[in-house]
Amino acid sequence: MIDLHFHCLPDVDDGPGDWDQAVALCRAAAAEGTTTLIATPHVLRQPWWNDDPAVRDRLILKLNVLLEGKPSVLAGCEYYFSADAVQLWERGMRGPLTGLNRTKHLLLEFPAGGVPPDTGAIFHELSLLGVTPVIAHPERDRVLAASPSLLQELVSRGAVVQITAGSLLGDFGIDASTACEEFFRRGLVHLVASDAHSVNRRPPRLAAARSYVRRSWGKQAETDLFETNPKALLQSESLPSLGLASKASYMRD
Repeated sequence: MIDLHFHCLPDVDDGPGDWDQAVALCRAAAAEGTTTLIATPHVLRQPWWNDDPAVRDRLILKLNVLLEGKPSVLAGCEYYFSADAVQLWERGMRGPLTGLNRTKHLLLEFPAGGVPPDTGAIFHELSLLGVTPVIAHPERDRVLAASPSLLQELVSRGAVVQITAGSLLGDFGIDASTACEEFFRRGLVHLVASDAHSVNRRPPRLAAARSYVRRSWGKQAETDLFETNPKALLQSESLPSLGLASKASYMRD
């Protein structure tokens, strides 16, 4: 499996506090079948600024040496969305943002206060640069969970939706799991990732989520969400199953 949202770099955010914890977390993911994961430390979110990608790259290099490729760790970030997203992206390698596996797919989370009113316009500007916003865990955002039509509007602007494995499994409460089901019913779920932070507090659980999707949403949904779409993203391709992942379409198959 490929895990596209994973907090594994030591002592940079609310993930592992040291190298031993970082290695243990990655090996826990490997033990459940994850072969590739993307390190997505919080970026530009206080108190975790992490605005130097060269520093993050050095940590990834050391982690890969310690893991000996099991699993393989690739570069990325979880960007705390702001009004200057376009300007930050245009700074390229001199700026703080790193696309998932250095592609033009940018993982982002919205501020706690909800979706900024100019988000749609900013997403449109990003699309003109070839950038695909990947919205992290919208089911855990109170505004988006309560207003799936708003998420639908952002998807129409070119965004991709990534839900969290633990949300499907009830780890974040009934509201988050209910929102996952509603997003899927509307065809708004494109990726599932663990958003793992620690072995005990926030473990990977991607394999369990995959089993849930297979049982509840069907085999084709499982293949699309855990294989087809993640592989396409890693290869910097458009996700082939966008717009097809609705419950109605899968249940007809």
